[in-house]
This record gives sequence, structure tokens and C-alpha cells, in this order.
Amino acid sequence: MKKTNKKLIIIGGEGNGGVIASCIDDHRKKYNDFEWEVAGFLEDSGKFENIFGLPILGKTNDIKYFLEQDVYFMFAIHMVGKNKLNEKIYFKLNIPLDRFATIVHKTAFVATNVVLEPGVFVMSNAYIGHSSHVGYCSLVMANAVIGHNVIVGPLCHFTAGSMTSGYLSIGRVSSVAAGATILGGRNIGNYSVAGAHSLITKDIPDGEIHVGSPARFLRNTE
Repeated sequence: MKKTNKKLIIIGGEGNGGVIASCIDDHRKKYNDFEWEVAGFLEDSGKFENIFGLPILGKTNDIKYFLEQDVYFMFAIHMVGKNKLNEKIYFKLNIPLDRFATIVHKTAFVATNVVLEPGVFVMSNAYIGHSSHVGYCSLVMANAVIGHNVIVGPLCHFTAGSMTSGYLSIGRVSSVAAGATILGGRNIGNYSVAGAHSLITKDIPDGEIHVGSPARFLRNTE
């Protein structure tokens, strides 16, 4: 039996962080699943008094204090186009992998032989096909599709409604934006972006943003 009401701290703001909090709230209210309880957020902007009605507990610089507590974490920071900065923030926190939660919404489909590394989040109605592998702290948002035999690096982000076909690889800290489609067999580099509603028919090299249909190079990521 799973331990219930494990305390969770979400690192990030109301965007991805609010989605994670709403998923846990949905599990508790609709499915009587009390595995996780959100204690609050660590958030650096100072813009919010609370997020999803939950308290701001501090900033990311306060992480050492919370690592001493009996809590788990979700890393919800993913600024599209600032991919290297996302990774820099992550490594600065120095959170052991076994302190990250892995959360999958009840309505998502994840094949039984899929590997989800620690810290992965999968939102409602998402699909992850057989023999795929999703790296740590990657976020798969609502209605996103990841096909079969897909290898995803750590800290990636699949925005709502994105479509990733089968037999492809996506490097570390890369982004598949809203409504983007990546055709099968492509290779998406590290720190790269498939732009919103783009059709990716060719490989994307490291550190590049490609947009359009068919997609073409726009600029480099930061």
C-alpha cells in the first residue's frame, strides 16, 4: 500500500506549477487518491502571495532548509527558449533524484514497459507509447502524445496538444511547444525547441528553435 499524504513542494510558478497542483487536487477530490499533498511552492519572482490557493514557502535559495524536511519535490521550471538556464537552475538546487515525486494523472495512458525517471509529470489524457523512456523531471502536459520507442532526455517539456511520433530521440532540456508535431525518426538535439504548431520534418540540431510548417530555423536558444 502506498504511503498517503506525502508532502510535496513544487519548485516554480503558477504555469507548470499550478498544473501539477491541480492534478494532485483532482486526484484527491475525484479519485480519493491521497498519495500526495502539496505543502506549497518555492518561487523566485515575488509576484504571488499564493498559487492555486497554496502558500509560497520561500525561494529556491531556501532549498537546503527544505531538503532537511520529510518532503518531496517537483521541478516545474521550464522557460521555453531559455533552456540552458532551466538546467542551470536545476543543478544549482542539487536535489537528490530520490527526493523527486513521479506523478501521472489517472486519465493518462502510459504503456506498461515505459520508463519514467524520477520527477516526471504526466497530465490528463496524455499518451506515452510502448518502449519509450522519459528522462528525469520532464513534463508531459494535457493531451500530449509521445509515440512508441521514443527516448526523451531529462528536463524536457511537452506542451498541451503536442504530437511526438515514434522511433525518435529528444535531447536534454528540450521543448515541444503547443500543437507541434514531430515526425517519426527525427532527432531533436539538446536545448532545442519545436515551435508552437510547427511540423518538424527534419532533425533539429543542438540549441536551435525551429518553427513553421514545415519547420525551419528561427534562432538559437539561450
